[in-house]
Amino acid sequence: MLRFNESEYRESADLIRQSRKSAEEIADKLYEEGISNIFFTAVGGSIAPMYAIYEFSKQLTEIPVYCEQAAELLIRGHKSLNENSVVITLSKSGDTKETVAIAKDLNSKGIRVVCCTGDVESPLSRNCKYTVLMKHKNGVEYEYMLLYWLFFRILYNNGEFNDYNEFADGLSNLPENLLKIKSKFETKADLIAKNHYNSDIQYWIGGNEMWGEVYLFSMCILEEMQWIKTKSVTSSEFFHGTLELIEKDTSVFIVKSEGKTRVLDDRVENFVKKYSDKVVVIDTMEYSLDNFPSQYRWIVAPLICSTCLVDRLAAYFEKYTGHNLDYRRYYRQMDY
Repeated sequence: MLRFNESEYRESADLIRQSRKSAEEIADKLYEEGISNIFFTAVGGSIAPMYAIYEFSKQLTEIPVYCEQAAELLIRGHKSLNENSVVITLSKSGDTKETVAIAKDLNSKGIRVVCCTGDVESPLSRNCKYTVLMKHKNGVEYEYMLLYWLFFRILYNNGEFNDYNEFADGLSNLPENLLKIKSKFETKADLIAKNHYNSDIQYWIGGNEMWGEVYLFSMCILEEMQWIKTKSVTSSEFFHGTLELIEKDTSVFIVKSEGKTRVLDDRVENFVKKYSDKVVVIDTMEYSLDNFPSQYRWIVAPLICSTCLVDRLAAYFEKYTGHNLDYRRYYRQMDY
């Protein structure tokens, strides 16, 4: 596979599995201490899996759950934050400025902050009460797994996710599934990038549990790493503005969910296929999962999406644009 190190990916899978026990122990400790609400906060790509969890929470728990952009939460605050709140954040590097700042602020107020990060000595970790190490070298989908073990274990303790052990074991089996999916998506990724890399603008559409992946790929990959102009919009809001921009040669990407709101994605798909000849549908239901409870496929659908887009499709856009994914003009190049 293009720009893919399978041995490193498998090693990363083992490393992330090793962190499961720590995530579960911290979840148990937090629940024992008492939880009034849960806040997820981060910036950029790190907030994408949190958007998915926030959507799941609306259907799965009575615990109030919030998802906040770290810079906004720091400046604006939130009336629901209190001494029994749990704040969960994530930064692979552990030095993301906004994430470190909110952790430091909340920690100083005695609010419990849990961070998922790759370095226990990082500024983020030093300003959090609990740290879950994520030592993987690649695989954004592994960050989902770590957050899932933490969040769904809390729900299990709250009597709201009784199948947790089966679900958590299924997560451990996902890397082997995802390797097969990557391979299957490879040819499609090449064709998509070849046909769309030079479009004037790309429209990325999806919603609910898939919104984080739509946001991440359109902004953090295509805009930041490829300098490709994009517009992202939810499936539910597409018909309130963006539909008027669709023409015969407009590049449109629809990322379909597997949960209850899939009907909204279907509605967009049925419309755009009538008016554009350049429609791409990313549908995770095309890919099977072995040794995973089928009733929870909709929860891991964002991981399948991430493994196809962030890992495979990004590499092929780089191939055709000739623009190195690691090159930035401004991001982390200066103070701003």
